[in-house]
Amino acid sequence: LTGEVFLQIKGPLEDTYKIYCYHHDDAHTMLESYEKDEELKQHLRDCVQSLKGKPNLMDLGSLLIKPVQRLMKYPLLLHELLNSTPASHPDHTLLQDALFAMKNINVNINELKRRKDLVLKYRKNDDDETLKEKFSRLNIHSISKKSKRVTSHLKILTRGEPQVKDQTFNKEEKLFQSLEKTVKLCVKNISLCLQHLQVGTGLFAICGHKPCLIHISSTGLVYTFQMAQLDKLVLTPLSALQALFPGPQKLIQKRYDKLLDYDSYRQRSAGEELDLAKKDYEALNAQLVEELQVFNRAAKKIVLNCLHCFISLLRNIMFAALQSNSAVVVPVPNQLIEEVHKLNFLKENSGATFIERKLSLEKKKPVPSPLESPRQTEDHRSKLLSTYSTESLYQAKRKCNAAQEFDIDLHEGELVAVVEQKDPFGSTGRWLVDTGILTGYVYSSFLRPYNPAKAQKDLHGKMWLHFSILVLVYVAFLFQVFYAVYAFQARSDQELSLQEYQRVRILRFSDLSGNKEWWLAEAKGQKGYVPSNYLGKMTYA
Repeated sequence: LTGEVFLQIKGPLEDTYKIYCYHHDDAHTMLESYEKDEELKQHLRDCVQSLKGKPNLMDLGSLLIKPVQRLMKYPLLLHELLNSTPASHPDHTLLQDALFAMKNINVNINELKRRKDLVLKYRKNDDDETLKEKFSRLNIHSISKKSKRVTSHLKILTRGEPQVKDQTFNKEEKLFQSLEKTVKLCVKNISLCLQHLQVGTGLFAICGHKPCLIHISSTGLVYTFQMAQLDKLVLTPLSALQALFPGPQKLIQKRYDKLLDYDSYRQRSAGEELDLAKKDYEALNAQLVEELQVFNRAAKKIVLNCLHCFISLLRNIMFAALQSNSAVVVPVPNQLIEEVHKLNFLKENSGATFIERKLSLEKKKPVPSPLESPRQTEDHRSKLLSTYSTESLYQAKRKCNAAQEFDIDLHEGELVAVVEQKDPFGSTGRWLVDTGILTGYVYSSFLRPYNPAKAQKDLHGKMWLHFSILVLVYVAFLFQVFYAVYAFQARSDQELSLQEYQRVRILRFSDLSGNKEWWLAEAKGQKGYVPSNYLGKMTYA
């Protein structure tokens, strides 16, 4: 029976066609790129020639579209069969079920394609847009939509109006945010560890005790090898993983946008607009739930593997250091300490001891803040453009602060010329650059190749950036609203107990002593201090 056959294969049929239709656009794009190469184009022409005689075959593109067209024809064919089959025939009911199943398969595949198109639309990098494209999106409709989102967001914050919730998404998003914070901290701290190890290897040259030279030389080689492994097996994978977070983060923000739109229309019971907003939200939410689970599993494995490697490499470095030094602990002779205390600048001028005076000085004299580095001017940029080739020129992607000796500060957008793509220790992560004012080292991850056309466009693009964040700045100024990422139990009257996901308003971002790890918060009329790392910002795009 025909209907029975379709019902038996509907599962494998949907899975197979779903993958094919999902990748059809990518295959067509790749085919177009292949046809630009004469050698590949001729090879494809030969392949098509060998298939001549097949019906309706003109080129490879028409061959690729056939499965997509065939899938859409199945409901039509089954409908014709159903009309031609008497109601008393045993296949009539099966054909009805098969027709319903094939229609559902088409709907599911169309929805999958729609989800993909939505992701591609919102994943588009804002840097790739021209100023004209940005202004073309600025119209009465877009301004009205943003104002409605702000209104919906404020209603949720002030009145506690109900929102559509997806527990699976909330769980995966929470894990995603935790992973992003973990990877960011790992990259930062392991980079500092690597820098300190590089500085430590330079100390071997200071020691001039000849019997130790053999141990020092061998230990230095071990250190160099272990640091190279640390960069290759730990820092490089974590840095690559860190670069993957902005894409999903942008889609998560868009998902919250669509949720605000959906809630707004749902309260007004709008017809077609409600259906469209619901479809957009559900499509983006389903795509994120599906892919966040895969991403989080892979990211956890990468982080754990990198941490295992990091611990193993540190253990090897410590073992090499212990092997190179004497196993006997020799105390510092008292005579040396007495000789140091006899120095004029260490003699006591009052009854206070050396340690007491040191502490009093530390209390009275705060550590001076580092001086602001000079800003780059147009004269400095012109000097770099005339002195160096375009291939040597790079721009700062974001502000970069000096982390160690011989490093220099860079401001976002400043132009630099790369003199050498490594530091004195051979690390390719720090480059020697010339800013037109200073010469020093910066991390290569803060730089991007200089693009003259994009640099000209950035000046005008700042106008758009300022406009885009005006509403957010206003809302953030009035409502410093955060939520509890984790539950917190107060241990004293000065602390504030919080439940998971509870909204709080931040009154001060530090305690009375200036410690930024504890924030003064208010919730349900009560005030108290809570750990800052237990809180997350109530986001709105």
